[in-house]
Amino acid sequence: MKKNNISQTVLFVLLIFFASCKADKAQSENESKAIVVCFDRYTPKPYKTAGGIAHLPIPKVSYMDNKGNLVRYTPQTSADTIVFTSVDAFAELALSYHDFEYIYFPIVQGDTVTITMDSQDYPLLSSKYHPERNRIYNMNYELRKGRTHSDLEAKTCLGSDWVRIAQTIDVIRANNWTSLLADYCPLDSLHSMFNSHKAAYTDTINLFKQQQIISDKIYNHYQYLLALKDYESRRMLNEDTAFYHRMEAGISDEYASYPSYHEYLDYYLWFFNQHIPTIRKSQGGSNDWRQTFEELSAKPFQPKSMQILLKRCIGEIRENFSAQDINHYLDKYLQATQDTTLYNNIKEQYNLSADANQLLLEDMQGKTTNLSLLLKKHKGKVIYVDFWASWCVPCCEEMTPSAKLRGLYKGKDVAFVYLAYNDTKSSWEKAAKQEGLAEIENNFIITNSKNSKTLEAIKLELIPRYIIFDKQGSLVEMNAPRPSDKQATIIINKYLKQ
Repeated sequence: MKKNNISQTVLFVLLIFFASCKADKAQSENESKAIVVCFDRYTPKPYKTAGGIAHLPIPKVSYMDNKGNLVRYTPQTSADTIVFTSVDAFAELALSYHDFEYIYFPIVQGDTVTITMDSQDYPLLSSKYHPERNRIYNMNYELRKGRTHSDLEAKTCLGSDWVRIAQTIDVIRANNWTSLLADYCPLDSLHSMFNSHKAAYTDTINLFKQQQIISDKIYNHYQYLLALKDYESRRMLNEDTAFYHRMEAGISDEYASYPSYHEYLDYYLWFFNQHIPTIRKSQGGSNDWRQTFEELSAKPFQPKSMQILLKRCIGEIRENFSAQDINHYLDKYLQATQDTTLYNNIKEQYNLSADANQLLLEDMQGKTTNLSLLLKKHKGKVIYVDFWASWCVPCCEEMTPSAKLRGLYKGKDVAFVYLAYNDTKSSWEKAAKQEGLAEIENNFIITNSKNSKTLEAIKLELIPRYIIFDKQGSLVEMNAPRPSDKQATIIINKYLKQ
């Protein structure tokens, strides 16, 4: 009996030992697959070209997390670190440059790299344990020398505003538009630079392959990235509405773990939408992304690729179409992809199930109200309503004149109400603090921008927009003057005297 107990104890200890060894081995294997990226004083500054062309800030870093989700990230300090793993021999890291272009780096599994930047904010990578990889990681840095315009790759210029400048250069010169002249580059020069870049790029990766310092898979990936550059260079000059068919052979879930694949699909959608009609609106126009959704959903794309494409369609539909359309295509999206996360997020963000008969509002403390209650609260006062948004530059430019207007009517029977339209709560809160609205009593975000009948009634499409209610709560000015307009005080005084 005693001997059996000893044997059982020994067996138990051995089982724990082997299980522990197996766990340690698994942990060690996971650690060896991890990619560590350290940012050392990587703080790129906002960029404008000589002529003043600039893009809205975009996240500086993109990568795929362990669940296959695209993560867009901006380092918060001069020293920051991210860690992610790859089931493949490498993982792709994307870094934005000047907010105009992404540079893609295939980082070898298990590597630790430090990212710094040169005097022009271009990213430089350095491997901690494998310095021989640095020439591979920094290939683009070397290839761009002597082949850029406005400090950007020629393919970026060919896919953007520089084409329009080159095509209208005679008009620009005749009118002496100096800012546009500063960014001018002949199309022949841009094409020559890009062709030189492609030739040097091809020679470099061929040399790397011959020297066996990159695997066949990484070599193929670099060829894929070169094709991506080529598609970008064709965007502005392409006139073939069926060009997107050429790209469909490259749409495969095989690439879904790369951030660059999302850019590839963006270019595919660009070419695809060349045959989709444009719907004209007061704010300009938009492709009919509902038709884009319908046509794409009928194609035989693999599940991950289909989800990325339809998700992009949903993003455009929610920005440009009605709550009814959003609900309709969200249901179709859910049926096609089973992606409940996006479905629930949009339903919650736009409050699509809310009472459409009211304009629902929320203040910075999370307290809710509606426009009807607000009008009752301020009955006996003239109410000047400002529809704005954090993303609307003209709206924000009116905030300084608006503060002066508030000061002019301080202590008088005038209420100034600020309603953030089609905005996110985090962006609104940040902008409200920057614009001095955080302490204003009547500062709200509209929580049902997409399905409010009130907004439909006043035909709110273009902002900034200002309306005035009189002391009885009646809407008397559908398009009131802006705060910077001298007519604003004349109109307010008119109703203040009544």
